[in-house]
Amino acid sequence: MKDLQESGITKLAQRGVSINDIAEGARTFLIEKYHDAVDEVLLNTAISRVLHKDEVADIILTALYLDEQAENMPDTQPLKARLQRDANGHNVDEILAIAITQQFSAAATVHYGLLDDLKPGLIGIINDKTDSINVYLDDILAALIASSAMLYLELLGGNTY
Repeated sequence: MKDLQESGITKLAQRGVSINDIAEGARTFLIEKYHDAVDEVLLNTAISRVLHKDEVADIILTALYLDEQAENMPDTQPLKARLQRDANGHNVDEILAIAITQQFSAAATVHYGLLDDLKPGLIGIINDKTDSINVYLDDILAALIASSAMLYLELLGGNTY
């Protein structure tokens, strides 16, 4: 299913999120949270494992498809206005993001919630864009960062914090 996984990575890039962006977010999170230097090779391995999971690729592609469809939705549709402002109560974006993090650990899910709340770096930039609808993209990015960071700690020998 390499085509599926590569398609998810390509679609992220088309929407403005690169593997380097995920690495930067995970690196920053790990340094700020745990104050340790980050082993770049291990971090890249963690990110690759997250992105090369079929279930993650399915969710990425589904979420980004929903963002694209929201952009193409007629302005007369009531849902479009809710999606444009990422309305409270429209929790489908969080549900899809949590579906990613739950594949890795409870800690990934908790840290996703923190990242979703604080919206650091590119997560906040994507969230605040007004020229496109990114209801799902910012949450997917936060989930990928949290999952990669927690998998990194696991590969490092376990989260001992």
